Amino acid sequence: MAIGLTLTLAVVGLPNFAHAELITIGAYAALLGSLWFPSNLIVILLLAFGSAAAVALLSHKVVYRPLNKLNPSIYTMILASFSLGLILRYTLFLLVDRYNLFDKRIQMPFEIWFQSPTMVLTNVFFIVVPTAIGLIAALSLLLNRTNLGREMRALADNFSLARVLGIPVERVHSLTWLLVGGMAGVAGALWGIYTSVNPLTGWLAILSVFAATVLGGLTNFPGTILGAYVVGLSENLLMQLLNRWLGLDFSFKPAIPFIIIILVLLFRPQGLTGFFDNLRARSITR
Repeated sequence: MAIGLTLTLAVVGLPNFAHAELITIGAYAALLGSLWFPSNLIVILLLAFGSAAAVALLSHKVVYRPLNKLNPSIYTMILASFSLGLILRYTLFLLVDRYNLFDKRIQMPFEIWFQSPTMVLTNVFFIVVPTAIGLIAALSLLLNRTNLGREMRALADNFSLARVLGIPVERVHSLTWLLVGGMAGVAGALWGIYTSVNPLTGWLAILSVFAATVLGGLTNFPGTILGAYVVGLSENLLMQLLNRWLGLDFSFKPAIPFIIIILVLLFRPQGLTGFFDNLRARSITR
């Protein structure tokens, strides 16, 4: 989920709050796909990718691009993304209520593949984790080994210079939105396999997504991946420990990513950006 938001921030320069609804749209597309093609994971993920990617591109063409031509402030763009998210969310509420699709599970068979006194792993774990790793690897190859990836990195590094050099900004932005939407949709589908799907699926996850992105340095992809692991472990392992030691209720779990965001912005605003470079430089110095 966080990788798509990082890509939006790096290439387009927009903290997109409507990213939450792209996640939800992907989850619902996967849910409908699982009803039509039960247990066909490839079709389910393709439907999630395509649906969310189409909505993301449409959002760019109808909302963000016309606003950009007016040279607005970043605050205007943030408000626009927030407003777009509200429109998409409550449109989903209307559709979900009309067809009675509240709190439905994506139709995937559950089987226990490994069990021990302290751990239970189902087939879903061996579906979701390799798929997520494969998508990250594919994105890394795209960014580092293709012309589109080089153009994206050029826009992220220096927008004005990239434009002067003749990089087709509009084409790159459009393809970026397709990629961002598709990845958010697949993330929503994978998340929906674990949990039930409702119109707030993405919105309930967006704070953790922003926490991982902020911790990663906003535009740093390796940092965002590491930040996502830190946030995930904090939300689960740390919450378990706090509950066991201090009796803290699990309803306080959403406070953890919020605290992470505050601490990072206070003490290390750049997040994990440069962290690995610093470690490498120290090892060379020694």
